[in-house]
Amino acid sequence: MEIKEYIDSGIIESYLLGLATPEEELELQQLRRVFPELNVEIAITERKLEKLAFEDAVEPPALAWDNIIQRITWEETNRDYGRTRKKDSSNIHIHMAPRKDDLITVHKYWKYAFICIFILSKLFLIGAIIYGLKYYRELKSQPAQTPTQQEQTR
Repeated sequence: MEIKEYIDSGIIESYLLGLATPEEELELQQLRRVFPELNVEIAITERKLEKLAFEDAVEPPALAWDNIIQRITWEETNRDYGRTRKKDSSNIHIHMAPRKDDLITVHKYWKYAFICIFILSKLFLIGAIIYGLKYYRELKSQPAQTPTQQEQTR
């Protein structure tokens, strides 16, 4: 096998991405000793992958770094190494689970009240449609009055 074919096979990319099998990794390590140009190709491919990763990178939120540092320092200062330690009051402890009184609750009877109001509104809507149609039919069934007849009825 020629070294150029080996490089073009994609084994270097799979090795750098951690997708190569142990046998392929061992073979690449052995070939690196024999062919120094493989080391150069690995370095070039590594730079290309790093460049691609930075091109598509998404900037983290501004507070992410502060939160990470705060969590690391909190864990370091609160480790128990079998010694009794004085508690450091400068650390901030954040409760992830909310307390019971922090939740917004709705009484169960509101659900039934809402259902009753919803049903009543639909009944009123149906009634309005029915009476509106009756009124419309009555207007249609009456003979058309002329302006003089309208003045006489007033």
